[in-house]
Amino acid sequence: MNISTTTSSERADFRASLRNFFEDISPESRVREVIASGSGLDETVWRGLATDLGVSGLLIPEEFGGQGMSMAEMAIALEEASRAIAVVPLLATSVLAPLAIQLAGDTAANAELLPVLADGSEIMTVAFLDGAGVGTVARDENGWSIYGSKTAVLNANVANRLLVIATTPTGTGLFLVDAKASGVVVTPQNSLDLTRPTSLVTFEGAAATRIGAEYSEASQVLNAFGRIAVSAEMLGMSEKLMEVSVEYAKTRVQFGKPIGAFQAIKHRCSEMFAHVESMRAAVEAASLVDPSDKAVLHEQALVVKAYSARFAPWIAEATIQVHGGIGFTWEHCAHLYLRRVKTDEILFGDALACRFQLQQLLGLSA
Repeated sequence: MNISTTTSSERADFRASLRNFFEDISPESRVREVIASGSGLDETVWRGLATDLGVSGLLIPEEFGGQGMSMAEMAIALEEASRAIAVVPLLATSVLAPLAIQLAGDTAANAELLPVLADGSEIMTVAFLDGAGVGTVARDENGWSIYGSKTAVLNANVANRLLVIATTPTGTGLFLVDAKASGVVVTPQNSLDLTRPTSLVTFEGAAATRIGAEYSEASQVLNAFGRIAVSAEMLGMSEKLMEVSVEYAKTRVQFGKPIGAFQAIKHRCSEMFAHVESMRAAVEAASLVDPSDKAVLHEQALVVKAYSARFAPWIAEATIQVHGGIGFTWEHCAHLYLRRVKTDEILFGDALACRFQLQQLLGLSA
């Protein structure tokens, strides 16, 4: 993946175009319609991101039909998409999948898979190696077959193919599996987040194609990028919630004056602003790290995720408190953001887990 070469003004223009796009095509009313449909995908928004804005190919080299950009540009896209809580598989298909493939270092796989991700014609997701379902791999005379299960796989219900990180007799590998193949069972889960479905994926001897060789180190790097990506999402949502809270505090009148004039509300909103700006600084710093500097990448990813996972949920909860009784209702947007924030909080490790890993990485003792 590249280091960012765009200027701050170019990134600002990119952000503005994305914000206009989401405000026009994915307002809250549209998001609620897609949620009610149960499809788990707003195809109109997804097609617009892929074909009109080229967002689906941001992290893919130009030789494979992508934009050849960096995590700095993708972080902006993630912020704006999550700000609108758009129902699209941006994290799974445009961040995790292309990075997973490129980190495998398989030239043939890059040529085959990256172009269909760049133009958005195919949706892929990544099933990670975790304690809940590690996905064992056995090799027989017919090639690789996968057995086991993966839980909370993002957007698996709409994916064409799955990238599975699984154990092998000699270590860890990355495998490509057709989501509709025999031996693959995708069971939708009742997810807290209504805008990003998750599924339990069970593999019963499903045929798989291995991509690259040993994947242990690459898996760790992919996790680092995942932490930066979900932190960018939490930043976008936190900024939106802060704006919603401040606007309400200005217009909601109680005892003859706006509630924002009361010290408790005023302090709550100012704390929101402080945390949003701190998150912004951390996300920008992490997204601008040279990807080849693995030590710094891991460190910055843990720092930004630890901070964002701690304070984005606080901002979401504070938004409900500022709004009082209306903040708890289905009709208000606060719960939609809270649901996404709480799921992002635990993706790739919550604040406590990230602080613990950072402590180990820096060689600090309790």
